[in-house]
Amino acid sequence: MILRDALLVFLGAGLGGVCRWGIGAATLAVFGIQRFPVATFLANFIACALIGLFAGWSLKGGLTACVPVKLFLIPGFLGGLSTMSAFGLETVTLFRRGDFWLAGTNIFLTLSVCLIALGIMLKTAEA
Repeated sequence: MILRDALLVFLGAGLGGVCRWGIGAATLAVFGIQRFPVATFLANFIACALIGLFAGWSLKGGLTACVPVKLFLIPGFLGGLSTMSAFGLETVTLFRRGDFWLAGTNIFLTLSVCLIALGIMLKTAEA
C-alpha cells in the first residue's frame, strides 16, 4: 500500500512538473524573456485554485473515499506544479538585483491572489 501511494505521488508530481515546465515554455514563447516571473506566478495561481477546489470536494466527501486519486492530485500533481521554491529564489534574485518594486509586487500578487483563489475555489466546491 505504501509503495503504491508513493508511486501515485511520484507520477502525479512528474506530470505536475511537466505542466510547470510547459507553463514556463509557453510564457517564454508568448512574452519573451521578462523581468517579472510570470510563469511561476501562473503555476502557483493555478495550483492554489485547484487545491482549493480539490480540498473543497474532499471536505464534501468527493475525494475522501478515493485516496489514490487524492494522493495523485494533491501532493503529487499540485506539488509538482506549484513552485514555491522557485518563487523564493526568483524573489530573492529580484531583491539582489535591486528590483525592490518587482520583488514586492511578486510577493504581494503571489500571496494575495493565490490565497484568494484558493479560498474562492474552496467555497465554490463546498457549495
